[in-house]
Amino acid sequence: LDVADATTTREIVLAMRMMRGWTLNGRTFEMTAVADEETIKRGSIEIWEFVNMGGGGMMGGSTNLPHPMHMHGESFKVVDRQTNADGQGAWETLSQGVVDEGWKDTVLVMPGQRVKVLRRFGDFEGLFLYHCHNLEHEDQGMMRNFEIQV
Repeated sequence: LDVADATTTREIVLAMRMMRGWTLNGRTFEMTAVADEETIKRGSIEIWEFVNMGGGGMMGGSTNLPHPMHMHGESFKVVDRQTNADGQGAWETLSQGVVDEGWKDTVLVMPGQRVKVLRRFGDFEGLFLYHCHNLEHEDQGMMRNFEIQV
């Protein structure tokens, strides 16, 4: 896979919404719901950019949490990771233990980070999940379907 082959870049904002739990692009999990921007053409190559800008203050700053983002179906490659000034300290603490090279099914997105992954949406059609792999976040709605169509 090569970044130059990507036909689409999608931004997925990881956030917390008061009384609505954790969200992906402002949405929480619904069993069969798929937003327009979560519909993907089979065989396409895309970049998904997970954005965790955190946010202070709310609930004692607890929105400044890492999110291990997982995509069902096929593996992906991490192609870019950017950390803003607010997230630099936390990232420096653990960055030497993070390996972005190679094929992944989960990528850690720290507070203050934007992480781009490259994926081919292969041969299978149907509904697939993407979600935070923190069980508490997933249970509070930080999980969505994407649909691969012909």
